[in-house]
Amino acid sequence: MLNPSRLLHLTPQPNDDLPDPPEGGKPRGHREGAIEVEAGRPNQRRIGAIMIDLGMLDVDQAERVLEVQRASGERFGDIAVSLGYLRGPQLAVALARQRGTPTLLPDDLGKLSEELRAILDEPKSLRAYTDARTQLELRWFDDMVERRIMAVISDGPAEGRTLSTAVLGLLLAMTGRRVLLIDACVEAPRLASHFGATANESSMVNAMHRPELMVHLPASLESLDLTVLSSVAGDLASDAVSSRSFAALLGEAANHWDAVLVDTPAWSTNRNALAVSVRCSGVVVVARVGHTRLARLESMRRHLADAGIERIGAIAQHF
Repeated sequence: MLNPSRLLHLTPQPNDDLPDPPEGGKPRGHREGAIEVEAGRPNQRRIGAIMIDLGMLDVDQAERVLEVQRASGERFGDIAVSLGYLRGPQLAVALARQRGTPTLLPDDLGKLSEELRAILDEPKSLRAYTDARTQLELRWFDDMVERRIMAVISDGPAEGRTLSTAVLGLLLAMTGRRVLLIDACVEAPRLASHFGATANESSMVNAMHRPELMVHLPASLESLDLTVLSSVAGDLASDAVSSRSFAALLGEAANHWDAVLVDTPAWSTNRNALAVSVRCSGVVVVARVGHTRLARLESMRRHLADAGIERIGAIAQHF
């Protein structure tokens, strides 16, 4: 059996209230200078610095906004919008990041799949996933490149592996992390459908050939720094994810994203699940209560141990 001390329990707790909103994650591209810390509010970063970190403004644009602000006394964000540097929804995202509160704009919420929205709307399920995300933050993801890539595996299909990848990725992004979700199920990719993503559905092919171009991929959601890298069924050979090109793709991803989650093919039906897992730093096992056989979990455990793959924990799905 899997060691219970390593489990990421995903069993809803009765009568639990929703957790407090998580604080924003560590910003990337930290900058010193006039637009870093607001006078009198030492623990809250200036909105201009946040916009630069999010790629909404460049330094020259921020300086121009400051010039107008000194002359007019208006708010920085309102000026940036009036100058055409960003749009209202982007300002809402930056303000939410400044306050340390996660936000999903209505347009982004509408992109999410029904399954994903159902979890966000159900307090007990959301609390369980939030607890799992917190454990991952405490026990796995950090600033070391080798601790940024995680595979999500399950023995068979219909066990909640892809949905778990989508939910954990979304919740990690809501802490302020830059998150990349990779759909390694190239024969039947489904991960992007949870985010209504279409722009990056063919990007896996390009990324396999030129991984350095991944940094230019557009985010799948406007309000969060979350990108889904996927492909269209048939665009890639089934063994593409066991190639050196895919390993290079993962290495490049770890250099540019805070958390990289890889949705793998089903373990018992596709040998590429092991090949993908070997190329990741660790794995989380998803099992469906009343469906996944214990003998199959034990077999997976032995194969993971033999391959030297670290088991971060396990998620028990109840549906």
